Amino acid sequence: MNQLIDNSIDVLIVGAGPAGLMTACQLAIHQIPFRIIDKNSSSSTNSGALIVQARTLEIFEQMGISGDALSEGVVAGSINIIYNGKKITSTSINDLGGTLSLFPFLLMLEQSKTEKLLLNFIGDRGYSVEREVQIQGFTQEDERVTSVVILPDGSEQVIYSKYIIAADGSTSTIRNILNIPFEGKSYPKSIFIVDCKAESDLSPDEISFAFSKSSVAGFFPIKGSRWRIDSNLPPEYENQQKLTFDVVEQNFQRWTQMNIHFQSQQWFSVTRSHQKYAKSVRFQNCFLIGDAAHVHTPVGAQGMNTGLQDANNLAWKIAFVIKHRAKPSLLDSYSSERLGISKGFARYADVVFRVLTSGNSGVKFFRSYVLRLFFMVLFPLISRLKIFRRRFFKSISQININYRGSILSYRESRFNFFHAAPKPGDRLPFFNLPEGGKNISIYEKLDPASFNLLVMADFLPDEVKQTGEQFNLRVLLIPNIPETVSVYKQLGIKKTGYYLIRPDMYVALKSANLNTLHLKRFLKQVFIK
Repeated sequence: MNQLIDNSIDVLIVGAGPAGLMTACQLAIHQIPFRIIDKNSSSSTNSGALIVQARTLEIFEQMGISGDALSEGVVAGSINIIYNGKKITSTSINDLGGTLSLFPFLLMLEQSKTEKLLLNFIGDRGYSVEREVQIQGFTQEDERVTSVVILPDGSEQVIYSKYIIAADGSTSTIRNILNIPFEGKSYPKSIFIVDCKAESDLSPDEISFAFSKSSVAGFFPIKGSRWRIDSNLPPEYENQQKLTFDVVEQNFQRWTQMNIHFQSQQWFSVTRSHQKYAKSVRFQNCFLIGDAAHVHTPVGAQGMNTGLQDANNLAWKIAFVIKHRAKPSLLDSYSSERLGISKGFARYADVVFRVLTSGNSGVKFFRSYVLRLFFMVLFPLISRLKIFRRRFFKSISQININYRGSILSYRESRFNFFHAAPKPGDRLPFFNLPEGGKNISIYEKLDPASFNLLVMADFLPDEVKQTGEQFNLRVLLIPNIPETVSVYKQLGIKKTGYYLIRPDMYVALKSANLNTLHLKRFLKQVFIK
């Protein structure tokens, strides 16, 4: 008979991919005890989810690991469009977002390296992933989840936790146990992915998309003079049961009409894309994040980044409730804020993915002629006009995601702000603050374990100070001096005011004066004093 061992923990995380690891990192920041288990024997070893968006890098900056991410990745300098082996247009993207973010670019960082950064983060705080441990089942009571897991030696273990986080991927065991529908579509066309070294005419810091009559391929630079290549398959190979790398290597130049020679292959996979969403992301004390909650096509590189933001949204709320700093109703906001957050972009991605992979003769004509003309018109506009660059950056970087309709976005205000000022529910925009003769990023100044109160005034009024102490807020005074004029303008503050910022860098409340009436009203709704 298998021995049942009693173990208690605040949070059990099931799955140690990027979303599960980010949850672990955020709980570690809040000093919440957790266990993280994964059925696999090791972490990812390939490029996987490759592109890290600006919003994710902003979270990394708060964690102190953005520098490591940049040193391990490649910042894309340009996007090239190639038709039948010849480049027809190009646009620079190394400063695509301008002043919209500290990271106004696309970073090519292999998923294996992203996971390593997150593993090192929890390792430095005394945690590690329990490998080859698989969840068998669980039951929920009002304030406790009882989980049964299978250990590497085949024995069972019972784990008691206050919450369980399902980060166990698109085939989520936990989602299936809960019978939560996973609705959407699977695309019939297969694509292949390869990590390799290759000799080609392509620049080693530029993304290229190559179109031909037979295929559409994307070339993404990765560290070590290597390439990640994604491509659909020509019609004659679509139904081949076991496509090998040797077949691709022998035919790829003919398919793409590109001058490229593979030198070594490190990872090769043939797969189909999916676009699916869980109908619910919470059941009692169980929460779904990452691929357990949603899967995406490769278009726009949104999947992993969305999962990391799921984790960043959820972890602080769980931490505040566990520490009895906030009311349990705070957790209701996870579903309302994150459920279906990327469906708007997904509709666009669905259209693009179908255009890029369809074998329909009409679509192929569109891809060969109309889309070609579209790129030749659009890319020069992106290169020359700031408004096009900013729109393109906002559309993919995830900095435009907002929670304006959330219960955590307090919309009452007796005073008007400048129209462009951020609204409750928006991400706090990027800006620098002067300190010791240097410019310091606002991300460095915010405390990821607290609500932050940015006070725009020359001194800190006693009432504001007392409110901050009463509700354990991190209070940051930003005086009205020549070096902060642009900050006041960006935040829409004419003379004095304040912004209440959530731990995940979203605006909860703003005021154009220093009266704390609305602030106290909001805090009493959320916090336990």
